[in-house]
Amino acid sequence: MKIAEINNINPQTRISHKGGLAYLNNINPMARYLDTYFNKAAKVSTNRIEPLSSKLTGNVNVIRMKNISAWDINPSDSKEYIFFLHGISQNVSNNQHLYEAAINKNKGVFAVEYRGYGINNEAKISEDKLKQDVKLAYKYLTENKGIKPENITIIGHSMGGALAADLASKHNDVKSLILIAPLCKMSYLGKKFIQSKTLGPGVPPKIQNLTDKIKLLKTLLDFRFNSINKIKKTQVPTYILQSKNDTVTTFSGTKHLIETAKRSGILQGFMYFQSGGHKVDSKKVEAISDILDKIYS
Repeated sequence: MKIAEINNINPQTRISHKGGLAYLNNINPMARYLDTYFNKAAKVSTNRIEPLSSKLTGNVNVIRMKNISAWDINPSDSKEYIFFLHGISQNVSNNQHLYEAAINKNKGVFAVEYRGYGINNEAKISEDKLKQDVKLAYKYLTENKGIKPENITIIGHSMGGALAADLASKHNDVKSLILIAPLCKMSYLGKKFIQSKTLGPGVPPKIQNLTDKIKLLKTLLDFRFNSINKIKKTQVPTYILQSKNDTVTTFSGTKHLIETAKRSGILQGFMYFQSGGHKVDSKKVEAISDILDKIYS
């Protein structure tokens, strides 16, 4: 298909075509770069496994579920749980300080490890497959462990933030939703990250500019990992955290998400940080700890 023909396509007509969005995104070179990156990031996560902290040693029960796994951490035998979804190139071992803060508040933690990530078998990932993984893990927590939705706070970081927003849009009975530097939609990813060949997908500037200029390409890209659309569909009380110097998920994207949550009447609080970048750093963990006090008071 020639680029000149793209502007004449009716998106609604093409979306119904066999293959759906996956088919349509074949015409979008930026989408292909990002798909490749997401799968490479999963492989990178397998080399970033960290040893257990002294506080968590002896308290982590590894749960196996089909293609995925999870850390179940609950030394106080609590019926109140944090359901945690990590970011693009991380694994469940990379946010232990957050888990420690949660168990210090006498909360259980159920941290999901997607297919192809961490200790799990290598697998090709996609947004749909990751959503299936999250659905399976949530089902295990609520049905196998019997944890009531009204006692569950969903926390998601980066890509996990988009997955968390999607889960909350399907389960309005959970306690709350906390999004940390969430992926709001693909076109809001930072240019430095998108064009980086070491930390990001290495999309050439010409490809990014092409996607920005052609409305259909940008629209197709933004169907995926779109937290903004999901926030419109949930009634779950929501908290949002973002660093202003984050170059992966952008301040402007999170601002759009915050405004959407506010209009929907679900925004309970938001916090900006001058530093910290894209990490779940100590300041964000302290803020989450305070939010948990507020939620469960």
